[in-house]
Amino acid sequence: MTLRRLRHSIADLPEKVQWIFEAAWILALSYFIAYLETLAISNFPYYQFVDRSSMYKVGSLFYASYFIVSFPMFLRIDEKPSKPWDLPRVAVDALGAAMLVTIILDLWRLFLGPIVSDSKQCLQPGLPWFPGHANET
Repeated sequence: MTLRRLRHSIADLPEKVQWIFEAAWILALSYFIAYLETLAISNFPYYQFVDRSSMYKVGSLFYASYFIVSFPMFLRIDEKPSKPWDLPRVAVDALGAAMLVTIILDLWRLFLGPIVSDSKQCLQPGLPWFPGHANET
């Protein structure tokens, strides 16, 4: 809804300026939503952050990559009433978006590395509800 409103409000601007506004809005909205979700799960008992500040700042940007890809993709579905989408086209676009997110996350891993430095380690490896954690506490 916000992307449609933005497109309507900047329709009179040159196409390159429209593209810049839309890209900036998608980036900002994606980061905002990802930050709010990270904040919402921060007190869940099974989540422990090695570096809470880095998780809020950088981890939210990492998570925002999902939204950066999916917001424009969802906007395109049935945007033109004269050209409704069928299930195969939705499936192919959804799988393409998932692959694009996977590529972005892998590029992050290869070129930027982990969110926290190597000197900080998680207190417990694995997930807390897997067998073996009851004996460690």
